[in-house]
Amino acid sequence: MVSTRAILILSSTTLIIVAVYINIHVIQRHDRKRYSGVGFHYQDGNSLLRILQQSVSSSSGRLSITSYSDPRTASIQVEEFDESDQSRVKDLEEKVPLLNAFLEELEGKIQSFSNKVGSSIKEETKQKEDRAALHKEEDRKVSKETQDEDAKSLTGYNILLLYADDWSHHTLSSFHKNATTKPILQTPMLDALAEDGIRFTHNCVTTSVCWVSRATLFTGQYMSRHNTTEPCCWSGMEKPRGGMKDAPSNWKELSVYELLAKHGYYVGHAGKWGVYMPWPKNVAFSREEDGWHYRQMGDKVWHITEKNEADALRFLVTRPRHRPFFLNVAFYATHAVDHDSRQYLPQNKSMSMYVGDVVPIPATGTDEAWKKMPYFFDEKNEGRQRWRKRFQNNMLHQSMMKNYYRMASEVDSACGAILEELRRQDALDNTFIIFTTDNGNFHSEHGLADKWYPHEESIRVPLIIRDPRMKEETRGTTNDAFTLNVDLAPTILGAAGIPSPEMFMGRDISQLYLTRSAYHTWRKEFFYEHPPSKPDPHTIPASEALVRKDYKYMYWPNYEYEQLFDLVKDPGELDDIFNSTDPDVVSVRNDMKKRFSELKKLVKSNERVTL
Repeated sequence: MVSTRAILILSSTTLIIVAVYINIHVIQRHDRKRYSGVGFHYQDGNSLLRILQQSVSSSSGRLSITSYSDPRTASIQVEEFDESDQSRVKDLEEKVPLLNAFLEELEGKIQSFSNKVGSSIKEETKQKEDRAALHKEEDRKVSKETQDEDAKSLTGYNILLLYADDWSHHTLSSFHKNATTKPILQTPMLDALAEDGIRFTHNCVTTSVCWVSRATLFTGQYMSRHNTTEPCCWSGMEKPRGGMKDAPSNWKELSVYELLAKHGYYVGHAGKWGVYMPWPKNVAFSREEDGWHYRQMGDKVWHITEKNEADALRFLVTRPRHRPFFLNVAFYATHAVDHDSRQYLPQNKSMSMYVGDVVPIPATGTDEAWKKMPYFFDEKNEGRQRWRKRFQNNMLHQSMMKNYYRMASEVDSACGAILEELRRQDALDNTFIIFTTDNGNFHSEHGLADKWYPHEESIRVPLIIRDPRMKEETRGTTNDAFTLNVDLAPTILGAAGIPSPEMFMGRDISQLYLTRSAYHTWRKEFFYEHPPSKPDPHTIPASEALVRKDYKYMYWPNYEYEQLFDLVKDPGELDDIFNSTDPDVVSVRNDMKKRFSELKKLVKSNERVTL
């Protein structure tokens, strides 16, 4: 029996080796004909390919995948066999008939051996199969119980937040779709999202700076409540424990992430945090990238938007499918790298975009407009200093704005890849999607760059919502209600079916398109606040405002300076009418100052209030 068994093993091994060699030869010969000199375009799995480092080689060295400027396209090249390979394969092919005859002769002996031991093997196999079936059934019951337990806490849709950085309200080509001339900036994926959802034209932030807006997103509160007036860390550095020493003691309980995780959501974050989070254990997936445009990681030089996209796709591919997810894709673009003289560094593949275009100088991007700013705005002002780096002459302005547009279009493309992955997973129609940004940006308006101040370019930002609950007649429309970033937290929780905590200060935006009467009872004004810069308030003076659609009252606390603008007659906010003696203006001024004080008092109090 031992001899027969040895023969069986030896012959079987020989047959397998021969078959493997021959099949390798056939496959290689077929592939040489199929792929030689031809680019192989992946029609399926593009998003998965993005997760890879885009330059991958097989361990054998025979097959290589080489990426090109278009990350959705890969080319496969197969090297030819050398002469020694061909000789060995030919020799093996000649020996195949002899080996087949030998194996046929052994067939009878093998069958006899099998009959002798077959009965005992069958019995042992049956016992193993029975045990395996029992374990499988037990595992199935445990898995079902776990999923049923999860299902008890699932109260809403998947939620995807696409959260860009430093986009003014007009940094969307769909914003200009009714213009007489074609817009230069192109954001086709976000335009398509708006056509399948709703775009809000008067969405604003309550404080125009990165970390404050993010803290407002996380907590559903104004800066005066969450008390996060400065970041703890810059440029993606490791976040120390206790980094948010000024945050309120109940920050953890108030966070959107914490509440979603508590109610069964699989929570993920890809990109910029902006402030240190003291509750990372509630975020199942966290990949932070902040403060850079290009960085070497392993064998690849990444652009940060590429990395944001790849991390988002990794989350979507690896997430547990039996639980709803919340993912914040917090893009760093279009934020400048402030310490780099180039400021905006788009990807090489985008450099051909906008080459022949001429970006118009804004109507208020003039020296005259700069001279109309309050007297304490001088050349030491941080916004003015950054203007000199980016916009002080037309050539510089063209270069900076085209690179800014390229980075915006790259974010648009990344959003498209993320949405495509959801479509492939058949999850798109079960996902509540928001696109918005943390603050606006001056692009030379008023002789300034960046953000902070209460002007329209700084406080108005894009907002697009695509909601599975949305009626067909709502899709593709716009809404001009005053929506705020303080509304994001209750809106996200509303999509999940989770009640907002009492300390949340905003409203669920979905009321505006799901309830006919909500628009008439919606806010018609809001309070704006921004702290002074530290340690020198002169570089970024503190600012506050009462914002309406027709008028805006500004107050500069460091200098006790007041301004009033008629936004209907003066949308560029150039002509300060605060000292006007016109009775109508005086009436508006007195009314706005009174309401400003009321809202400011509410915001800075501890009262439970919905604004």
